[in-house]
Amino acid sequence: MKNVTILLLILIIGAGAWFYWQGNQSMEEETQKTSILVSQGRKFPNGFSSNGLKEKELDLDGDGEKELLLTSLSASGPQAALVDLIDSSKALSNIFNFSTDNFSEEVSFKAEEAPELYQITDLNKNGKKELIFDLKNYGAYTSTYGVVIFAGGKLDFLMVFEANGSSHPAIFRDGASVRNAEVFKILEDKKALVQVSGIGDNEGNWTWDVRAYAWSGEKYVFNSALSAEILKEQPKKIINGEPVF
Repeated sequence: MKNVTILLLILIIGAGAWFYWQGNQSMEEETQKTSILVSQGRKFPNGFSSNGLKEKELDLDGDGEKELLLTSLSASGPQAALVDLIDSSKALSNIFNFSTDNFSEEVSFKAEEAPELYQITDLNKNGKKELIFDLKNYGAYTSTYGVVIFAGGKLDFLMVFEANGSSHPAIFRDGASVRNAEVFKILEDKKALVQVSGIGDNEGNWTWDVRAYAWSGEKYVFNSALSAEILKEQPKKIINGEPVF
């Protein structure tokens, strides 16, 4: 009986020591990862600025392993890059600069701080996530949002197409003033991105315009029928900040 008791004690002590060792290992690994992530001296991909750095852990490629999304505001403008979670110098994507230089003034913006990830969705259910960024463009009354996709190791703006075949980055405004209103809608059931714009007159009457871009199976295209359907829902007036239909 005495030998059995001693054996049990040895097993209990051994099990306790094993769990203690495992716990320490996990803590050490977590501490190591955290220390790398928060260290101010860590390295970044060549050409990526750490000015105003923002970070977000996420799994964009769907392999069950998280990556690290970095955004910053370099001297030349905003940047984004996907990097290895542990080794932030290991780039998993291009360095994306959010440029709209080759497009009309309507989609231009000026970031005043590093863009911030606002929402992630797979709107068209194609297995590839859309990243919606708050572009930190502080206009008179609106915020600016940009939709970015990650495919083939590359971050780039999602493009939306007009009825005439022209295209531009998926950039939307949201906000309101006394006589102007912009509403950015994401309609998951319609697989659509929508910009609703309103202008008010001196009597408080409002005129609305809707541009809905719905997934066609290949791309996001202006959909006149959906735009007209959404337009019917818009208020005729806004009184004391409340819509009146």
